[in-house]
Amino acid sequence: MIAWLLQYGVQLFFGFTTLALGVITIRQKVKENRIKVEQVVGKDRKAALFLTREPLVLALANMYKVAEPGDTIWGQCVGCDDYTPAVRDAVLRAAGSGVSFKIIVNKYAPTLADFRSIFDPVSSAELVEGSDNAIRVQGLSSKVVVISIPEMIAYTGIQVSDPYVVGIVKEWFDRRFQALQVP
Repeated sequence: MIAWLLQYGVQLFFGFTTLALGVITIRQKVKENRIKVEQVVGKDRKAALFLTREPLVLALANMYKVAEPGDTIWGQCVGCDDYTPAVRDAVLRAAGSGVSFKIIVNKYAPTLADFRSIFDPVSSAELVEGSDNAIRVQGLSSKVVVISIPEMIAYTGIQVSDPYVVGIVKEWFDRRFQALQVP
């Protein structure tokens, strides 16, 4: 038995080591691909799916960067919270370059005053209150729209840059915004 172990021991050791490293490598590759899929699916297409908040926030930040004079950033918030000083800076930069804002805020959001304070210094910002905000929406003129659906344990968002689809969502938003304006 000892002679057999000596003769084949090294081969068995390297064989098991190779098998173990192969399993570890496969698990890491699956995990790596899962992480990529969990962040953004379809990034360079007319529609992208976000399964975590971080890449969606980056997409929204990019929306502010590419906005041009005369564009309107429009949207609806549900919780109207979790906005960083970077968001305030992006709003002020966009407003300074001639971008206007139309926002439907959730009048029941506990952080409504903080959210409104982001837009207080912006003369081109119009905010109206909604009492039934169920989805988060943010768009840039008729160019792009991001929709996120609140969930308890997960995150789902979609970014669409197809002009026809963006137009449908924007038309819904414009009708809703107009209906909520106080005469």
